[in-house]
Amino acid sequence: MIEDDDSFRQKEGLDHRNEEDSSRSRSLVVCSAVLIIWILWSFFCFLFFREKIITAIVDSGVIALIQEMNDEEETLSTRNVELIYPFYDGSTVMVRLRAERHGSDIYHDTVEALINEYAYEAYALGAVNLVSSECSLIGLTACEGICYVDLSREILDSPSLEGYTAFNQIEDTLMLFDDIEKVEFLIEGEKLDPDNTQSRKT
Repeated sequence: MIEDDDSFRQKEGLDHRNEEDSSRSRSLVVCSAVLIIWILWSFFCFLFFREKIITAIVDSGVIALIQEMNDEEETLSTRNVELIYPFYDGSTVMVRLRAERHGSDIYHDTVEALINEYAYEAYALGAVNLVSSECSLIGLTACEGICYVDLSREILDSPSLEGYTAFNQIEDTLMLFDDIEKVEFLIEGEKLDPDNTQSRKT
């Protein structure tokens, strides 16, 4: 009798296990079928309504928001600046580039970019950079529309172009800011004679 009871229990347990396995298999098949149907439905909806979906996504501003977030991440160590570069004929061009942040304001980073960068766009157009890479920016302060720029003495070794100097290039670049009305230069703390800058501002 004992053997019969054990045999019955084993058979009952086996049947119960088979039922669970069968139930799981059915559930898996149903879930797989639902997933496949959903994927096919999404694909055909996108295929037939692609233009409307793309237009809706663009109009929602999601793409612009993602781009803005990416820009914010990129500008943790860099910022966009606008720089002036002269041509040999006396004209100038404004070039935008992403410059390194130096832990100060945008005016400081802009002048640093003129010293350390030579925008490929300017080079490709035939414009030149007159600001000597040997000079350094000692200090920069903007107050009540006047920007005071203190440079090392190496700036005096910068070349000129038909009377247009490195001082003119820095001045024109800083004057792109609406809140800058005048630029004053210092050489290692000493005020530079305005005549030496050959300023063309009025």
